[in-house]
Amino acid sequence: MRVQIERWLPLVVLVGFLLSCKTTSGTLQEQSAIESGSAKSLLWKVDGKEKKTSYVFGTIHLIQEDDYFFTPAMDDAFSRCGILALEFDLEDAMDIGSQMQLFQKAFMRGDTTLKDLLSDEDYEVVEVHFQKMGIPIFFLERVKPMFLTIFASEDLFGGGGLNMEELKSYELELLEKANSADMPVEGLETMEYQISIFDSIPYKVQAEMLVESIEAPDDGGASLDTLIHYYKMQDLGKLDELINAESTTSTYRSVLLDNRNINWIPVMEELMIRGSTFFAVGAGHLLGELGVLQLLRNQGYQVTPVLDVTNGSDKDR
Repeated sequence: MRVQIERWLPLVVLVGFLLSCKTTSGTLQEQSAIESGSAKSLLWKVDGKEKKTSYVFGTIHLIQEDDYFFTPAMDDAFSRCGILALEFDLEDAMDIGSQMQLFQKAFMRGDTTLKDLLSDEDYEVVEVHFQKMGIPIFFLERVKPMFLTIFASEDLFGGGGLNMEELKSYELELLEKANSADMPVEGLETMEYQISIFDSIPYKVQAEMLVESIEAPDDGGASLDTLIHYYKMQDLGKLDELINAESTTSTYRSVLLDNRNINWIPVMEELMIRGSTFFAVGAGHLLGELGVLQLLRNQGYQVTPVLDVTNGSDKDR
């Protein structure tokens, strides 16, 4: 049965913030720590330690349908696996009751409101921005500011951004492929944990990030279009550089990326004991000294890029 993107789009957008969060790291120096780090590939083969050969694939959570691609090498790797592992198990999140409980966590604790967190001037900036989008600020007062940062994005929801009626999600597409093949689906963490990340960053800091995101000049340097361009080129190094371009959230890199990567490794090892596994996680999790690829190498695995002469860059030619 086909999973309808319209039904699950809010869920995917919620998860998508993890890729689009910009944190600081010495990405160019860290990239040299990854063997074959210059190889342009989103797909990496994992061997060793008497585990079943598995694959790590870097996703982008939302992409225009015309930009979506899944190469023959990716399809072949998927067909060789008996387990699909996502950041969290989407099937578990599809229960309506579970969704209601999860979305309730989008609201700030206590009676804190957005107006409590911002100066009058900054509050007006946010209010005017959402008014232009046709959303009264009244409905957003108690929503956690980082959620608002997602929905404030003109890349996603503005007239020049993605067409929300023509989107694809790699996670949902892979889930459909797994269901068609009767392949079990596992999660590296729970969705509850992902949402709890919002509570790891003080609300006031989140509010400041919201204002900065609205006021940031549209210079195209790290726009969603730019990210998608390099994603189609399968250029992990450039993606990592762009994702980690801004310094405002550097303090929270460990929460958003590093700690999660570390927590995933033992789960990945357990799954590879069970059988060949196709791991699909946000591409921003792959590179770096505490990226998934290097952490697997640290555990004694051989991690190599899977190259394909037919890749996403063909769409640009």
